[in-house]
Amino acid sequence: MKAACFLVIPATLLCSAESRAQSASGQADDIVVTAQKREQAAQDVGASVASLSGQSARERGIASIEDLERVVPGLTFARTTAGPPVLTLRGVGFYDSTLSASPAVSVYLDESPLALPSYLQVGVIDIQRVEVLEGPQGTLYGQNSTGGAINYIAAKPTSRLQEGGTLSFGRFDTLEAEGYVSGPLSPTLKARLALKTVQGGDWQRSYTRSDTNGATHQGAARAIVEWEPSPGVRMSLNVNGWIDRSDTQAVQLIKVACANAPTCVNALQTYPTAPANARAADWTPFYPGAHDMFFQTTLRSDIVLTPTVTLTTISGYQRFYQDKHLDEDGTALQALDFRQLGQVGSFNQEARLAGETGRWRWLAGGYAAWQKSDESFAGDVVSGSLAEPLPGAFTRFTTVGGAFEFHKRDLAAFGNVEYRAGERLTLIGGLRYTNTLQRFYGCQQSGSDPTLGETLAYLSAAARGALPTVDPVPQSGCIQIDAATLQQAATRDRLAEGNVSWRGNVNYKTDGGSLLYASLAKGFKSGSFPSLSVSSSLQFAPVSQESLLAYEVGVKAPIWGGIVRIEAAGFYYDYRNKQVRGRVADPVFGAVEALVNIPKSRVFGFQGSLRARPARGLDLGVSAVAVESKVQRFTGYDQNGVLTDFAGSPFPYSPRFQMIADATYEWSVGADLRSFLGVDLTHHSATSASLGNDPELRLRAYSTLDLRAGLRASDDSWSVIAWGRNVTNAYDWNNMYRFTDTLVRIAARPMTYGLTLTLRR
Repeated sequence: MKAACFLVIPATLLCSAESRAQSASGQADDIVVTAQKREQAAQDVGASVASLSGQSARERGIASIEDLERVVPGLTFARTTAGPPVLTLRGVGFYDSTLSASPAVSVYLDESPLALPSYLQVGVIDIQRVEVLEGPQGTLYGQNSTGGAINYIAAKPTSRLQEGGTLSFGRFDTLEAEGYVSGPLSPTLKARLALKTVQGGDWQRSYTRSDTNGATHQGAARAIVEWEPSPGVRMSLNVNGWIDRSDTQAVQLIKVACANAPTCVNALQTYPTAPANARAADWTPFYPGAHDMFFQTTLRSDIVLTPTVTLTTISGYQRFYQDKHLDEDGTALQALDFRQLGQVGSFNQEARLAGETGRWRWLAGGYAAWQKSDESFAGDVVSGSLAEPLPGAFTRFTTVGGAFEFHKRDLAAFGNVEYRAGERLTLIGGLRYTNTLQRFYGCQQSGSDPTLGETLAYLSAAARGALPTVDPVPQSGCIQIDAATLQQAATRDRLAEGNVSWRGNVNYKTDGGSLLYASLAKGFKSGSFPSLSVSSSLQFAPVSQESLLAYEVGVKAPIWGGIVRIEAAGFYYDYRNKQVRGRVADPVFGAVEALVNIPKSRVFGFQGSLRARPARGLDLGVSAVAVESKVQRFTGYDQNGVLTDFAGSPFPYSPRFQMIADATYEWSVGADLRSFLGVDLTHHSATSASLGNDPELRLRAYSTLDLRAGLRASDDSWSVIAWGRNVTNAYDWNNMYRFTDTLVRIAARPMTYGLTLTLRR
């Protein structure tokens, strides 16, 4: 029997009152997912899929994309100072802070793509559930990806009036309030409105003066209207957005890289490093925060053309604005402070037909997307270590800037066929063709200090063997050196690519209800242009598309009458042209930062999980993922500009071992009340923030422990939960990087605790 509950496979099972009653027998409930564009029990899906219900997410404090790594095996999160989060799934991810960079792990809201990581800066509100598919995607979902897909399913309008809300107050004076109202407006029209605000105090403390940072000021809203004018016709309009006025997180200074350089600024050379405390950091006084906003609208129609064929169209428009101040040096000095501006407009259109004929299920459709983004930055720089190769430049306060334009167009056609060869055997095949065109404009600007342009022009002339009679600021305003002409000029480029991705699955169901499956899939991720502070046009060169050929075999099995369910999968990825941030050789400036492709690499691993209900009210779950990533062929420049053979190096942001464990116990307290206790444990082994396992950029292993205890009505009309997250106050960080003269890291938040009240009717 299907029960109305969802869970992270294989973590906590938190169900509605109805499904808890249905589960009194001790059997574990079926999990319903829509990973194949239709409702199925997760036990029948021949792929690695994780699912988390909205109720479970609220009770466990899963409010943002960052929180998902606490409940999804194989997922890691890294924060960038510029804002875009970086998601890595089973070792597959793309680290780039460029606003328009397409991710390796795609994210959707009701199957409409949230095309850029920056769209996820504020968490998705009022969800019914979230599903995570691992491995290459594209034959079913609109956007191509090599790592996987995350699909948020919003809570939908209801046929009767419902309303509810959640109020939470926790450490650092953090108040979270979320509410919704849902119901019919007419016999054919119904709607749902949801609102959320998060207001929190400063959680970071300066370790050199009396000052604080880290306040949260966020608001989000969504309205969904569903119209069913006639049987077999449904249209849904989803309008949502958010505003973020929060402080930008300050980074922690770990090392001054120019400490031994004769030109190193004295104040920087003697600056103290941050203590080993998640709250300790430093930043320029009167440091402004973010002023960002996002808007999305999606129109979906489902029309039953015949009893066996349905037409679905999804039209989406997204708009994003960014005004963010970044202090990237980790000090109170105005050494590397930037203001980053950006705006993105994107549109997507999908149309597909789906049907069933006898033993066949099929789906065929087309997808198109257009995106335009503008990005600029202006920064204040004081650098001593760079003064040696550049005569006169950067030895004092310098203002630099950059302006970038990105245009992207995607066109795709895709199809999927499922054939039931017998009662137990199912064969699945999918195919997709994608054509992508990108255009880029990049301009490095000298800002208010002409000496930077003067220095670059001097070096350009010297490289040509010409006399250094130069214009410090060219007419174009762009001071980077064109690698072909050795003249200062803006950079314009284009990238046209095409690919065919595909998938094949064999699923076999045994008499006992176990599923055995094998899959072979190939996926692609489009190429990308960077937005960097550059000296040479070589740094603006794009990386080409990457591809991943994935082999996976697995089993999903209920045992002991369904009291225990196990899942296990082994996978191997043949990875070509992996995209990473690295360095390239420039004839004038030596090794400079750029995006590069790794010709050949591989990933293999094992993923296993167990979920059990050994006694009434007791739910147990544990999952573990072991991943080994390795570069097989790549020679490039390391962080210090040394030509290096990276063969054998693991990928950055790819821990070799991850584990998630969960336990929940619930019992009756009288006729109408139930109490519950819950515990979540997450462990990630060590990894690195750079290719080549640079010891200075090591992300150490960490474990976090979350606890909760609560009381709820038997009909789920209200609940009260006391919670603590990271209760051991583990100190860890999810990213590290070098910026000219400093080595810094981004710390994860320390222990938090609080109370949450939920009401529904």
